[in-house]
Amino acid sequence: MVSWVPPGHWPKAQRKAYARSVEFLRSIVNDSPQLTLRENMQSLPEVTVQGLSRRWYRVNTHAQYIQDFIDVNGEYREVREIHWQLNVEAAAWKADLIHRTPFAVSLCMHPRHQSRSLPIGDQIAALALALRNDKVTAMRIPLLAQFIVSPRSALQRVYQFSEEGVVMEDDIGPEDAYPHLDYEDEDDHVPYDDHIWYEDGLFEPETHEHTATQIENMQLDDWMERQEREASEGRKSWHHDDEEVWQLEEVLRRGRR
Repeated sequence: MVSWVPPGHWPKAQRKAYARSVEFLRSIVNDSPQLTLRENMQSLPEVTVQGLSRRWYRVNTHAQYIQDFIDVNGEYREVREIHWQLNVEAAAWKADLIHRTPFAVSLCMHPRHQSRSLPIGDQIAALALALRNDKVTAMRIPLLAQFIVSPRSALQRVYQFSEEGVVMEDDIGPEDAYPHLDYEDEDDHVPYDDHIWYEDGLFEPETHEHTATQIENMQLDDWMERQEREASEGRKSWHHDDEEVWQLEEVLRRGRR
């Protein structure tokens, strides 16, 4: 399936770990009809996932090449080293992902630093499984929960759901659309274990240096003002009626028996 070729300076163990991780990813996808695997523009894995919430996700893999030096028989040789980047797109409808409509958004999720030494196939598989079980994953990743409960119509002007809040398209510049990734040095040794990958705790929301919190507060203020205006129009809320309150309490009491 994957025709991407590892760079020539990779040692045999690293090539083998990559190949096995891709095979593992393929087996995960084959076992779930809600997961689809294909190649992207770089001939690397791209997985489409339908979550339990019926929302859709796409995990896209990119290889970023940087100049580095490795020790070859006591001499340093300049090579193009690879750092992996995983981009997560999300939408309420599958068509929004396929056609990249304005209703498709970005989810700012990435592997933890201690998990980046895992082969890329393992990382993609764990993220795909976490998004497949998105209702449970959302309980520990607030940005995912916020996306799930957002109506499709509200996603049109959203650029990204980040840990700090919702980032709107009007609040980003060209340099923010492709942020520079801060990678740490990794050892040449790439461990592989059929049971080393795991879903819980492998991925975390990525921090985003925007004024998203202020934007979210402004949206909340606007919503509260609308609610106050509606309340001032003379409509009586049910919770202001003592009889309705007692009736609801009685229903809940009977339900616990």
